[in-house]
Amino acid sequence: MQFDLPRRQRKSFEVITKTALSDKLNKEQAIEVFNNIKKEYDNSPNTFGSSSGKKESVMELLVIVGNQIASEYKDCEVSIKQGVPEINKIKS
Repeated sequence: MQFDLPRRQRKSFEVITKTALSDKLNKEQAIEVFNNIKKEYDNSPNTFGSSSGKKESVMELLVIVGNQIASEYKDCEVSIKQGVPEINKIKS
């Protein structure tokens, strides 16, 4: 799969995941990318009330990537646990 991201998220994606946006990824690599972004979100400092905060932009990237993975692979779904997206595998 190949991710399709808005312009404002492209550089952040490449820096966090250390992969190019044009790379084709398989399912395990895509889930690993999601987990790397989630780890970066957990390590980001809180930015209360800021419209340009790092934590909020990483959360937006996490939601976009999670939704694209869930739509690409039908055995994965995104659920929200305490406001943070998680990928769950569904048994078919």
